[in-house]
Amino acid sequence: MLIGLIVVTVGVLLLLGNLGVGDFSPWEYAPSLLIVLGLWALVRSGFRGSIGPWILIGLGIAIQLSVLDEVPDVVRGAIWPALIIVAGVLLILTRASFGGGGSTTSRSGGGLNHVAVFNSVNDEVDGPFTGLQATTLFGGAEYDLRRARVERPPAVIDVTCMFGGVELRVPEDWTVHNDIVALFGGVDDKREDPGAQDEATVSIRGTVLFGGLTIKD
Repeated sequence: MLIGLIVVTVGVLLLLGNLGVGDFSPWEYAPSLLIVLGLWALVRSGFRGSIGPWILIGLGIAIQLSVLDEVPDVVRGAIWPALIIVAGVLLILTRASFGGGGSTTSRSGGGLNHVAVFNSVNDEVDGPFTGLQATTLFGGAEYDLRRARVERPPAVIDVTCMFGGVELRVPEDWTVHNDIVALFGGVDDKREDPGAQDEATVSIRGTVLFGGLTIKD
């Protein structure tokens, strides 16, 4: 619905411009759509967990300021270095995986927190499962939760997928609630029986941008 409203608004502004009503150019402010989507994703997630919406907002602000001629050159020149610094800090504060081949780990349970940049991460949980936070940037992540056990449902799976993919394998008796915000991407639920949607075993939230999330059993 939000994307549809944005498209309608852009169309109306273009129509008014072509009719000579005002000189507003919607293309000049197109990067602000990323800011709107990021704020929407934050509201949907209850301002909890995911860094995906903040990435969208940061990219939107950086590109928008770069496009606007009113912004001083010194400000525009500092935008991208500042974003790189912030990205580096986020990677330091999380468990990151870079370059040359994927990594595979297996654990007895608990929460997972991964960042995959130009690489892939494979993880398997055997035991109690409390949640998962996965961030992929031009990379991929695969999680096998078929031997995991959620003691206090719902466990929250927080996904930020940008130009990459995430695959989740869950037990057949799990009920999965999907609350992903997808832009030029989507969620593919390949389970034979997704189950009833009344009480969730796991709740998936986050952002998919030019990527995909696959759920299997």
